[in-house]
Amino acid sequence: MKKIYGFLVVLLFAFGCSQNNVFSLKVGQCFADSVFGEEVTNVDIVDCDEPHLNEIYAVTELPDGDFPLVFIQEDSVELCYQAFEPFVGQAYEYSIYEIGFLHPTKETWDELDDREVVCYLFDINEKMKTGTAANSGR
Repeated sequence: MKKIYGFLVVLLFAFGCSQNNVFSLKVGQCFADSVFGEEVTNVDIVDCDEPHLNEIYAVTELPDGDFPLVFIQEDSVELCYQAFEPFVGQAYEYSIYEIGFLHPTKETWDELDDREVVCYLFDINEKMKTGTAANSGR
């Protein structure tokens, strides 16, 4: 069974000031950085036609309320999982791609009203790729 990165395997945090680009990422952008196990404030955006590791396929929001400390990863996984097949055109379980995500920290939740989850995908073998996974059926 495939694992969704960010869920009990690796914790990823979108942390920092509003000038950091994790607060302005968009669907269809690609980045070459490996972000596993790091607090992330910036990623190096590259053209998706250039070699890259990751492609952003969804940017969604967690519901308002208190910071979901216990469920932040589960809630983020669910949002990213639901957005995967409509973007790729293949069910996650049969895809060549893995899922990763960036989610708010308690600090950004409380101080910046950050609710954003950035979902990205990458090759299951963690190889660089070129082009987009959008509607690839892979």
